[in-house]
Amino acid sequence: MKIAHIVRRFTFSEWGGTESVVWHIAKQQKEQGLTPEILCTAALDKVGTEVVDGIMIRRFPYIYPYFPMPEKDKTALDKKGGNPLAPKLMKALKDGSYDIFHIHAGGRIANYAIREGKRLSVPCVMSLHGGACAIPEQEMHLMLQPLKHKFSYGGIIDRLYQLRKSPESQADMLLALSREEVEKLTQRYPGKPVRLFPNGILHRELPDAAGFRKKYGIPQDQKVILCISRIDYQKNQKLLLDLLKKTVDTHLLLIGPVTSEWYRQEIEKYALELQLKDRMTLIPGLSHDSTELLQALKTASCFILPSRHEPFGIAALEALDARVPVIASSVGGLRDFLSDGKNALLFEDNSADSLLEAYGKLELLRTTLIGGGTETAAEYHWKSIAEKLTSIYRELKA
Repeated sequence: MKIAHIVRRFTFSEWGGTESVVWHIAKQQKEQGLTPEILCTAALDKVGTEVVDGIMIRRFPYIYPYFPMPEKDKTALDKKGGNPLAPKLMKALKDGSYDIFHIHAGGRIANYAIREGKRLSVPCVMSLHGGACAIPEQEMHLMLQPLKHKFSYGGIIDRLYQLRKSPESQADMLLALSREEVEKLTQRYPGKPVRLFPNGILHRELPDAAGFRKKYGIPQDQKVILCISRIDYQKNQKLLLDLLKKTVDTHLLLIGPVTSEWYRQEIEKYALELQLKDRMTLIPGLSHDSTELLQALKTASCFILPSRHEPFGIAALEALDARVPVIASSVGGLRDFLSDGKNALLFEDNSADSLLEAYGKLELLRTTLIGGGTETAAEYHWKSIAEKLTSIYRELKA
């Protein structure tokens, strides 16, 4: 079975949740004897084809149909929220003799793939990685800021290529990351097959972390509060500075690609205002397979994910697997696998007081949280999840 994984962007240099999911699924499918390929735009990367671990990755030229489109706005859309046109990617779908189109994008790319799937009688599965039904209005507004005061000529192209319909309404099956999303999609698209299909993890043993603190100037006598996630307003890392201010002997370590530069600057400005600059370290992105990511988990006293909304929260699941106690906001898909007081501590969305209260329970419940977290993580390994996905493919092909 030959599968086209269709993604808006796929780059090893600025790794995110969608890249992680697509990559691990593709690697498991390769081990199953299937033939996965990844087709995407060249956003944050370069046009061309490469083969990594036996998996072909094909990156195509693309445009955003707006004028003017300065480089800084194009980069902002590449990082988050872009809705590009990529005609050569679509031609590759026509010519690739694929058995399944697995769409990990929305907008024009998804619409075009579904149109071609129907024409070629290729089943189309659509994964909603971004929580399309649950994005807060404020976040959507911020995400679309790069398009402000621009002339759009995309509507003409959309009408010409019949790309104006909702791709979710046309896909043969929708895969949602959370129960909340399943419920909303079922209500929005009655009669449409919708499955709960969570993300997974690959277990990795933590390496020795000797020298990690010294390299990044983290004092040996301070407990490390770790957050691995995109540096982005959705992830709400600023809230962790409020916690840092109210605790002693703690150091905040933020790791992740910067998808919102203005928000990074806001975090750093707030740290200065609170006089916490010397107690915070921000590492703007490590490669997905970096040993230092594992060393950071080894060093951490706890992992905190304060997201305003979260379709799933794979970083929290990876922390559970690493036996690091997790504290997280009680939102979205996090509530599907985190249970307060059993495998994690949950706090109210965007509440510094609730976060401080949760943090105050950490030492009392540490052993319980680590044990419960390890049991939970074992249920989400990629091998079994990929096998379920192959069953879905076969069901659609039958």
